[in-house]
Amino acid sequence: MPSLKFNRLLSISSLLKDKNQQKSLLYILIRGISVISNYVFSILIIHLFSKEDYGTYVYGLSIFMLLSVFLKLGVDIHFVKIFSEFKSKTIPKWIGLVERKVIYLSIAVSAGITTFLYFTNLINGFNLSVVLFILSVPFYVKVLLNSGKLRGISKIIQFAFLNIAGRILISLVVFVILYYLFSYKDSNSIYFAHLISIVVLLVISLFWTSKSFEVSKDVDDHKIPDNFFTYNNGLLLKSYITVFFLWGDRFLLSIISNPSEVAQYDICLKIAMLIMIVPEALKSTYAAVFARHSLEPEKLKIDIRKSTRVGFMVSLTIFMFIVFFGKFLLGLFGTEFKDSYFILLTISLGYTMSTFFGQADNVLEMCGLIKHYVKYYFIIIFLSLGLGVALSFNFGALGMAIGFAIGNFLFQAIASYIVKSKISIKTSFL
Repeated sequence: MPSLKFNRLLSISSLLKDKNQQKSLLYILIRGISVISNYVFSILIIHLFSKEDYGTYVYGLSIFMLLSVFLKLGVDIHFVKIFSEFKSKTIPKWIGLVERKVIYLSIAVSAGITTFLYFTNLINGFNLSVVLFILSVPFYVKVLLNSGKLRGISKIIQFAFLNIAGRILISLVVFVILYYLFSYKDSNSIYFAHLISIVVLLVISLFWTSKSFEVSKDVDDHKIPDNFFTYNNGLLLKSYITVFFLWGDRFLLSIISNPSEVAQYDICLKIAMLIMIVPEALKSTYAAVFARHSLEPEKLKIDIRKSTRVGFMVSLTIFMFIVFFGKFLLGLFGTEFKDSYFILLTISLGYTMSTFFGQADNVLEMCGLIKHYVKYYFIIIFLSLGLGVALSFNFGALGMAIGFAIGNFLFQAIASYIVKSKISIKTSFL
């Protein structure tokens, strides 16, 4: 027994000394700030306005996230692999050319949608909230591209702030200033705060990337590599399907149900996301590592094993905490949310089961195997969302939660199977 305990202590000590795990801990700190800010912002909206106003905010946010990910074309994920292979701070000029194409497209699409809404008056009499979300999309696309570059060179703190914590933290600060300092107590203050936060985030991202990289002066660096868009196709499709799964549930539920039901579902998602804090941190930290070790099976196997062990055990612990204290956490947002306890448990169980299979989808992305997964991923996501929509007509938010949980489980289980079959490496906990 003493020998067993000593070996366990050595194992824990080696994990803590690992540089990738240390970066994951820093990411968790940033993610924790994001979670707290998100909770505070949600509570303020619900208590200062109403649960229905919060549901409308979630609807606008779902449109914003769907458009942002669709219009970045998966380029930010591709940048992670490309920038992880650069040996110096100097980057070729064709990187800027790719970025400009993506940004111009996002501006054109956002402007087109806004114009269409204005002249057709489709969304609740030209709902200002939706328009403000759409107008902020091109700015956020640029932020996501910059965050991908920083993630590629393992600047995890900057990536985490730009991709996770910055938007909600700055939104909260700006909202408090508008509401309490300038007495702007209309619900539109929520959406103006979000737009301002995206602009501020863009400025920060430009500053960080300007300090991290310099553009090559070589005139021959303008040509985009022939294989860039070919390789990017798989990442593009996966990012499209992923965002539709992660935000399509709230978007579709907003159409099927009322804002109050959407609010309950979103709050349950926010609490359940505590389970994913560590797996997300590991995913961000290990992405560049998996890319570097993609041709070194033994090193890759060690990296995968470490990330899976830590991710699943922490997630399981948080799940048990939610089982016992879930109603209390829901009550923080308002007593009416306590009735959503089974919705919370359903979503939480789906997240926990998915972490059993480790970073399988991340391995597929970074090791060039994503083309083998896209078809199955597409089927899983649309079947699970379809199931959620069908169940929502009778069970409301609980129905969507069931579809979402099943999708999360299958999503990582199938990815793990493909990794095992293609490169003979197990990503699961057992």
